[in-house]
Amino acid sequence: MPKIEKPSTFYMSPGKKSKEVTYEDRFPADMTFEEFKKQHGVVVWCKYYDCVNNEQFEDTQRTTGTIRKNSHYKPISEREHVWKGVCTRDEIAIDFKEFFSAGAKFKVPACFVAATNKTGYMDFSKLLQSDGSPYGGNIDSQTPEHGTEAFGVH
Repeated sequence: MPKIEKPSTFYMSPGKKSKEVTYEDRFPADMTFEEFKKQHGVVVWCKYYDCVNNEQFEDTQRTTGTIRKNSHYKPISEREHVWKGVCTRDEIAIDFKEFFSAGAKFKVPACFVAATNKTGYMDFSKLLQSDGSPYGGNIDSQTPEHGTEAFGVH
């Protein structure tokens, strides 16, 4: 009989109660993922236009008022409240990124699976000046008073 490995278990404590969380996929009442997706499917509008999974379709957009289900919503800048991009991933995870501003900590929702290019590689040619030299110059072009010799390091 093959050995069944027990999934990893994590404990989260939101407040006073601690809840056991097991690292495994679960769906309600003998429902498959496809059935779950059919029941809860949504369109994800996204303004992260550099993501390879963000697509714009001709004559397709939504407004913030429509998304909020508030027909009386009138933004100050209408351009900022038009959503043209649609996330085309099959599955999306939203995470929180923390940042500090004026001494306060803020949590902002962020797409966990975002990508900016198709290859996953950085284009280092963008770090070159128009003459082909790197920004910041070449270390060989430094004068001795800027080099390590000036600090007694050889």
